[in-house]
Amino acid sequence: MPKTVYIAIDPNGVEHTRTTDRIYTHIVVAQRSKAAALASANDKGWRATERSNYEYAQKIAAGDDPYPARTYMSADRFTAEQIAEEQARVDAENAKRLAQALADTSVTLERYHLDRLAERVARAEAGDYVSYVNHGWCGRHDLALKLAAKIGPSAVILPATAK
Repeated sequence: MPKTVYIAIDPNGVEHTRTTDRIYTHIVVAQRSKAAALASANDKGWRATERSNYEYAQKIAAGDDPYPARTYMSADRFTAEQIAEEQARVDAENAKRLAQALADTSVTLERYHLDRLAERVARAEAGDYVSYVNHGWCGRHDLALKLAAKIGPSAVILPATAK
């Protein structure tokens, strides 16, 4: 079956395309919400994740990396030069992980939390809240309505036309 190119133009005039052998009638797009991004950045659930990450970094910094990068190249399939190159890459990766762990654990857990929060808020502030993001192509209008309902009030259903 030949592939069809479907297009839809969002409210900003940007063309969304999809090439497929399936049939689509609609596309659901939405703008990102700055309020939602900031709420996510400030979510209390991050504390548990950051505590876990901090404890993991402490293990690496103490020289007890539970999952160090390793090379699994063997002499029966690779040359000595290839194995040496891979080992150098693995050693550099482990050194980078150790340096990052030492930097992360050079501050208290509370400072680590505050630093990560500042990074998340900065990303949320710098986000693109004008462009429309494609959330999915649908073959029927009722499916597009269902998808739009999951996304929320910023969702826009657009007709998909074959090129």
